[in-house]
Amino acid sequence: MNENTTLELVAPAGSPAALDAAIGEGADAVYLGLRDFNARLRAKNFSYNQFDAVVEKLHDLGKKVYVTLNTAFEEWEKDRIYPLLKYLDAVKPDAVIVQDLGIVKLIHENFPSLKMAASTQMNISSPRAVNFLSRFGVKRVVLSRELGYDELKKIRAGTNSELEVFAHGALCVSLSGLCLFSSYFGGKSANRGKCSQACRRLYNADNAVPGYYFSTSDLMLISRIPELAGIGINSIKIEGRMKSSGYVATVVRAYRHMIDNFAVDREGSLKKALSILKNDFARTKTEFFFNDADNKDFLNHSASGEIGTPIGTIKEIKKVKGREFAVIVTDEELDAGDTVRYHSEKDKRRKSCKLDKIKKTEEGIMLPVPEGFEAGDTAYLIERKEEIRKYPHIIPSSLTKYRQHPGITKAPVINKIQTVNKEKLKNGIYVKTNAFNDLYHIISVKPEKVILEANEKNLRMLKSNLKTLGFKPDEIIISFPPFFPVNDEAHMEKEIAGLVDTGFKIYIANNIGQLQLLKKHDVTILAGPHLYAFNKYSAEFLVKNGCGYIVPPLENSKKNLFNSADKNERLFFVTVFSYPELFIIRSDLSKKYDFTYFTDNQKNGFHIFSDEQFTKIIPEKPFSIIDKKSQLEKKGFGKFIVDLSYAKINKNYYKTIMKNVKEESIVETAVRFNWKNGFYREEKGKNTES
Repeated sequence: MNENTTLELVAPAGSPAALDAAIGEGADAVYLGLRDFNARLRAKNFSYNQFDAVVEKLHDLGKKVYVTLNTAFEEWEKDRIYPLLKYLDAVKPDAVIVQDLGIVKLIHENFPSLKMAASTQMNISSPRAVNFLSRFGVKRVVLSRELGYDELKKIRAGTNSELEVFAHGALCVSLSGLCLFSSYFGGKSANRGKCSQACRRLYNADNAVPGYYFSTSDLMLISRIPELAGIGINSIKIEGRMKSSGYVATVVRAYRHMIDNFAVDREGSLKKALSILKNDFARTKTEFFFNDADNKDFLNHSASGEIGTPIGTIKEIKKVKGREFAVIVTDEELDAGDTVRYHSEKDKRRKSCKLDKIKKTEEGIMLPVPEGFEAGDTAYLIERKEEIRKYPHIIPSSLTKYRQHPGITKAPVINKIQTVNKEKLKNGIYVKTNAFNDLYHIISVKPEKVILEANEKNLRMLKSNLKTLGFKPDEIIISFPPFFPVNDEAHMEKEIAGLVDTGFKIYIANNIGQLQLLKKHDVTILAGPHLYAFNKYSAEFLVKNGCGYIVPPLENSKKNLFNSADKNERLFFVTVFSYPELFIIRSDLSKKYDFTYFTDNQKNGFHIFSDEQFTKIIPEKPFSIIDKKSQLEKKGFGKFIVDLSYAKINKNYYKTIMKNVKEESIVETAVRFNWKNGFYREEKGKNTES
């Protein structure tokens, strides 16, 4: 492709007003969610008859509609997801954006005319993974947001599938689809559309100023539109289904101008687009890793969220006729209808207020303010009334003609999942570590097999010390990390070939791209927890594509494990002890922060582990269901993982843990994660099993 290629501009539509704004400002397509199974359940989203009308109207206008089903579903939800897919097949959006491999399987086998796009939550960052998904009807992939220009270029060269890239909006600090932080404390899973934005919280560290240590700036690639078009990226996406219609309008207007004009006047069109974006009132901006793989400035630790334009500091609070007003000295011109957000200095609370009254006094301007704010707090302009334009409504006033509804349809039944394993793995305890030297401690109480994380240092040490290690190759399982960028493909392919030749026959894949590499060899493959087998459909999909065993996600619950493994328990490895990776960040934050331990406002502690490529945030309290081992065995499970990665073990610690496993002791300092209570459900207002 050349620089004259037209990029498709995809805009968020989290509400009917945002939809109107996106189309009114020239978006080529919108993505939106229904009331269930999407990664922004807190957005207003659309009813079925509204959605039906939107698809019809936008198709009449020559626009496209992508509907988000980009969350993982539990086994009990199969008879809700299946009729929804049947409904979508009838309405015919331009694609369904998916994360769960079970949904890929259901659509491919039952609704082949329903097009799919792989969500960024799938963590796709290599052409192998893109091409694998294309065999199952996935026509487009929304690539991981952490990729740089050279990586995008290589992926484009390695596939004919459509590629979509996020170009503007909020970033997740953790690698796409790999955040467990929100789920670990309260069951609000990012993989279930309930992210509580743990990355935006205020944290404390010794000898450091309290800060929003993991709050990212917003992505802005408007100056990189020519490069993206030049390498053949098909589509750029604006993040923001939780954002206002004014925000959507402003950003779409800017990117529309840049796309339409850069080929004629790159410098002039960029200058105009940037002037438009001054009114998006969002966070500070970053190009993330687009041109700088070592960028550390994507974090804005002094602010938690959207900042807007500073108005000033509250001088005092006055009461007029029982209503509170903030007195502020400012040069900013404000009008009734503008929206202001107040930031509390004391408790970091934020609250927005639409201005219905403004009074100018000798002391300054008086603005309405919500209760609880005081002198010293700050105010920011986040939306101007003049930016909220009037757009033609996409959804008609009468929806009586739109009567399609998912109805009730039972999903296809899966009982016994058929598998052919290269090696039959026995029941017992499997111990995992991310540090090679831990193997010398683990040999003291030898498990059924040991699982070693496949980082560069560990593989180098493994090759040079294999003869004196005490473990034979067939006693070691090699576990690959979940992020698998295109630049690792050739190196990983060579490493796997060497390991197989040396006698290593068992591997854990945590990325679809790794699965493709491993399938070329006569080896046994375990689907790791980051492949998210939450249901029988995703489990069977993985088994049919080369996996002999399944390691369920760490955020799984007891009830869902039992339901999704029913009649197939021998396929499953259950993690009974772990220090979960809550954030996996593609950056060495030790070069930015000089502390390795921090706490939240509930006094929960966290450790920071960094190397040259990644930073991982690990909770101080481990997850443990060691004491539930007998209960699991009665249900037919027999293979258990004790994950001691990040535990910094010595022989005494290791022997104590293995004694706890043998005696099935309760680990007093541990938490249950979602094992007992399951995921948070809004209608119940608490964690609850269904």
